[in-house]
Amino acid sequence: MIERIRDLIERFPEDEGSVRELIKRDSMFDGLCEEYRKITDELHRLERVRGPGDMAEAEGLKRRRVAVEEELLTKMEGYQPV
Repeated sequence: MIERIRDLIERFPEDEGSVRELIKRDSMFDGLCEEYRKITDELHRLERVRGPGDMAEAEGLKRRRVAVEEELLTKMEGYQPV
């Protein structure tokens, strides 16, 4: 579980408690965390290799990561601790 949320917690450290609770209770949130991790990992890989066609791919991944981030933030902001 920690691996799936590492990048998200690095990006939003103030929301770590909400992230940890949501990932346990919400399978959709868990799936978004996994997608966020995969996108971030792929962006890091592209930064290391930087081939001619990689720039367009990286831009598309960045846009997708922003969209996933927005979905995650919506869920985190709506989270009410019990």
